[in-house]
Parts: sequence; structure tokens; C-alpha cells
Amino acid sequence: MLIAMGVDGNNQILPLAFAIFLSHVKNHVVKDREGICLISDRHGGILKAVNEHGSPWLEPRGFHRYCLRHFISNFYDKFRNSELKALAYRAGSQNQIRKFNSIMEEIGKLNPRAREWLESHPLNRWTLAHDGGRRYGLLTTNLSEIFNSVLKGARFLPITACVQLTFYRMVHYFDVRHPLGSSSQANGDTHTPHVVVKQVALMAKASARSLRSFNREKCIFELITQKGRNVQVVNLEQKTCTCGKWEVFKYPCSHVLSACAKLSLNSWQYVDKCYSIEYYCATWASEFSPLPHEVYWPQSPFNELLPNLELLRNKKGRPRSTRLKNGMDIKEGRNVNLCGICRQPGHNRKRCPSMPR
Repeated sequence: MLIAMGVDGNNQILPLAFAIFLSHVKNHVVKDREGICLISDRHGGILKAVNEHGSPWLEPRGFHRYCLRHFISNFYDKFRNSELKALAYRAGSQNQIRKFNSIMEEIGKLNPRAREWLESHPLNRWTLAHDGGRRYGLLTTNLSEIFNSVLKGARFLPITACVQLTFYRMVHYFDVRHPLGSSSQANGDTHTPHVVVKQVALMAKASARSLRSFNREKCIFELITQKGRNVQVVNLEQKTCTCGKWEVFKYPCSHVLSACAKLSLNSWQYVDKCYSIEYYCATWASEFSPLPHEVYWPQSPFNELLPNLELLRNKKGRPRSTRLKNGMDIKEGRNVNLCGICRQPGHNRKRCPSMPR
């Protein structure tokens, strides 16, 4: 089953569409909105649909980004080096260009060809540092896979039961989450619990900053962190911070909060609208109607298709239900069995070469 997923302002998964093509997702789900980011793996069919002439996913209308986990899996399949794989993932997940460049230097020292391979792919497609804030901090397609695991029990059901289970799961999400948003709105809350928790934690860090004003009219500040003595520059007018976190996550970082405290500004004005309770309620505002008994269904205009039971075959053994593993699923750091006498790998105490024969 193909699943298109989103995330709401409270960092909860939002199912968008099932088993339809990318053009239908754009036309019926995204509609006329521009600047939507599509995160996917690098499957040939997806790349062809996204990059073809006139595609609604080409910039500036839409933005296509790679799932970092799948991208690094492709990287590992080519170079088969766990250390390089870990470094490449770190490079892709850095929000500062300075840190990204430093890790790429390490990769180049270990294997110049590995660095060339990474740099041969558009950096804005797989790195957070060059993303331009389109991902909202989301690196992978784990959202779709999480929801796919919720529907795992439906895979071996008849198609009607599978659709019903998916439908009822959707109903449950909307039935529970919209009242929660309405309740928060009635209580006077303005932002989702997810971003409130984040901001409270960052405010605690913001108090431990050395801040110097460079231009109060344009709201430009320099901050020096106590840990590492790193210098960050905040520009409230342009809504930027050199740490990169404000642009990535769309809510103020601790450096911005320090600047707001210096000027006695309300920092919540710099939190993106997607985290507001108003937007949260609008996200889950759709309603579903109960499905009546089939005798009340309208007559289908299509011919009824009946299965040929003679073609069914009884398969032996337990049906395989887990996904195929790739390079990202390889377990690292497994315990190695050691000999009980010499404590060396490759044999046990019965075959220990140090034992007299």
C-alpha cells in the first residue's frame, strides 16, 4: 500500500492519502498550496514522476527531498563501510554548514570516492544544512512506516476488511484529536504542547548566554555560548540565526530567546503558525460519516469481479510478514563468542589450541 503522510503542529502523524499517485496527492490533498516538501526514497518511479517536465513537485512550487535513512542505505550498499555510513548520516543531519563541512572533511580523508559520491547528489536533497528549511526538521520517511506498522495486521485481510480497518483508524485519529484542539483553544492555549515543551526547555538554556547588541534597530545580536565558546549571530528582522535551528524547526532557538529577553519581546511571535492551536484544529477539522449497511449502498456502475477459487494454492509454512532488510538494518557491535580458556575468538574451549592434546 502506498501511503502519503504528514505531521501536524503537535508532532503527530497525519495520514493524507492511500494508494494514489503523486499527481493525485498534489491535486486533491495539497491543491493550490505552494512550497510543499515531499520526502521520499530514491525509487526510480518516484524520481521520474518528480523530475519530469511540468511536474508540480519542481521548485519553486514544490520541493523534493530524500529520506536520509534510505539515501545512506544506498551509500552503504556502494561502499560497505560502517564508519563511513555513520559519518555520512551525521553529515546529513547537521543543521550548521560549518559542522557539515567538518564531517565531510573526515569522510574525504577516509575515502575520497565516498565524499565524491555524496557531493555528486544535490546537497539540498539529502542534507539538513542545505535544505533551506523545507523539511521542518524531518529527515526520514519514518512517519509513513510508523503508520504502516499500525496497519500491519490488515495486510492479510480481504481487501474490504483492509479498507475498513484503514478507514476506522483514520476516524479514530480525527475523532480524538480535534476535540483535544478545541479544548485547548477554549482554555486559551495558543500553541501545541509539542512546541510549548520545546520552548520551555530552550528558555532555560537561553539564560546562560553572553549577549552583545550590534544593531538594535535591525535587531542584530552576537551571542557567545558558555559551552564551547561558540559565536552565533541572531537577526530578528530577517528571522535568522547562524546555528541554523530557527530556520530548520521554525521556532526560536535558545539564541533567539536570549535576544528576545534582552529587548523584552514576546518570543512566541516568532513561532511558525503551523504550531498554533488554530492550525492544529483546522488540520483535524474534517468529519467522517458512519458506513451504513451494504443494502443501503448505491448501485455500483462497475461489473462485479469474482475470484476463481480453483487458482488458490495452499502455501506451506508461516507467511512472511516483515519487510525486507537493507543496509540500514544491519546490526552493528554484535557480541563475539570467545574461548573460555584463552579468551580469543574463532573457537571454543573444546578446540582451544592452547590446551594439550
